[in-house]
Amino acid sequence: MTEISPPVDAPARARALPFAIGVGGGVLGILPWLIGGGILPLQNLWASATMPEDMPFVLLPLSQYFATLLFSLLLLGGVFAGFTVHFVARRRAIAVWPAALGVLLVHVIAVLQSFAVLAGGLGLGRGGDSRAMVYFAGLLGGVVAAVLLAQLGFWMTSRRSVGVVALGVVLAAVPFSNWVSRCFLAVTGDAFPPAFLPYLAPWLPAVVVGAALVWCGVRPAWRIVVWVVGLLAVWVVPALFTAIQYGLGMRVLDGDVPEMMRASVGVFPMVLAEVWQPVIVALVIGAVGTVVRMVVERDRTPAESARIQ
Repeated sequence: MTEISPPVDAPARARALPFAIGVGGGVLGILPWLIGGGILPLQNLWASATMPEDMPFVLLPLSQYFATLLFSLLLLGGVFAGFTVHFVARRRAIAVWPAALGVLLVHVIAVLQSFAVLAGGLGLGRGGDSRAMVYFAGLLGGVVAAVLLAQLGFWMTSRRSVGVVALGVVLAAVPFSNWVSRCFLAVTGDAFPPAFLPYLAPWLPAVVVGAALVWCGVRPAWRIVVWVVGLLAVWVVPALFTAIQYGLGMRVLDGDVPEMMRASVGVFPMVLAEVWQPVIVALVIGAVGTVVRMVVERDRTPAESARIQ
């Protein structure tokens, strides 16, 4: 008598795909750092003198000098996974929460491994410099915030609503530019960056935002909010990133947090006054693309009606 094998657990199979998407998105987010070698940046408070090439391997670039890159790598993991779930869900029913769990799992593993290495190198718990604990806690707090924002980015970009997904995309446009730049640097090295890289950082977000606005459209009317947020993001976020990195990267302040904040606040309006041009590019791409799309869709409707008749 032939035995009949039990049927495959359909719910378990349905959860496996989104979980794999989440894990893949999380890994893809930090992949440029791993391709570049994953060597921990030199630390001002490292307990022992170490050459740059002898620094240990970490899954995340833990350093105040890499703050915006660190944020971008984590955020994009959630956005990549969410965007993939959005398009897969258009063709088949798919559970969303396993994908969020997959992203979170990758991030938790990366955080635990990286901070364990950092704690050992800083000599925490062995009577080292008291500033090391402040530095460690500050980095950890920032990374935890980035992990939570990656989850928010995932849930926004995994929604069925094109408007909500487009909103998530425009908010992630500047971090995406950082991610792409790190991809090139992972191949060429920081010492020999490609000549076009300085031009990529300001203009790639404008192209991404413009394309997202075309995809989003202007109907229903609430999607105008996406346009406003997208244009503001391509202007304000680069200035914000520059100001934050400026304050954190000033070694002369030697960890003086209030002075770092004042330095960032002081430089922010100056940068803001210089980075407005990409807003025009994003607006032109969005407006022209939307008009073209509306004309094509208007011409397509009568043709489809004629075929049906």
